[in-house]
Amino acid sequence: MLLSLLALSATAILPWDTAYIDTQTYIDNLADTVQSASRSFIGPGPILVHFEAEIDPSTMTYYAWEVATDVGFNDIEYRFYETDVDYSFSETGTYYARFVTDNSDNTAGTESETYTIQVTESLLQIPNLITPDSPSGTNQVFKVKYQSLKSFEMYVYNRWGQQLFHTKDPSQGWDGTQGGKPVPTGAYYYLVKAVGTDGIKYNKKGDINVLRVKKVDTTTSSGF
Repeated sequence: MLLSLLALSATAILPWDTAYIDTQTYIDNLADTVQSASRSFIGPGPILVHFEAEIDPSTMTYYAWEVATDVGFNDIEYRFYETDVDYSFSETGTYYARFVTDNSDNTAGTESETYTIQVTESLLQIPNLITPDSPSGTNQVFKVKYQSLKSFEMYVYNRWGQQLFHTKDPSQGWDGTQGGKPVPTGAYYYLVKAVGTDGIKYNKKGDINVLRVKKVDTTTSSGF
């Protein structure tokens, strides 16, 4: 997915600029993908944006990518004196970026049109039922729905407090097994801790119910 430039100044040799993201990063997120339009990205964070520009070094001696939190660029947070920059927008909010150039005597300054990056508020949703051997293939894994999380940790336990699963990746989930063997129908216990890009702290715990279509031999499941 590539967003291309708009022309800058007709009186100078025009720089070329673009910005894009790898949408594959977001397919497991609640929003499925970051929404993109011409020069704008809106979605759950962190949003890693690749900024790229090309200039004529014989005429443009100054160039930089600027990132600000106000559209007028009165308060610039970051300035990168490079043509190619990877920058991750992690905190919830709206950010603006542009590419600026000038020549040695400051008489041919140009600035690109503004890119807008909006990181949405965090969200965490936890299911309460899975059917690991469902013929439909749906709802087989205990996995959270989320957006804009900067840290995450999830544990799953059985009724005796034995840990069955642990992950720090919110895109990963528990498949209803213990030691590689399917657990029987019943209630299990989860603990989820997370921090959103907006600073919200999540500390959730509760029961996850496993419902099986096929009966599991409990003699083969450790702890049952």
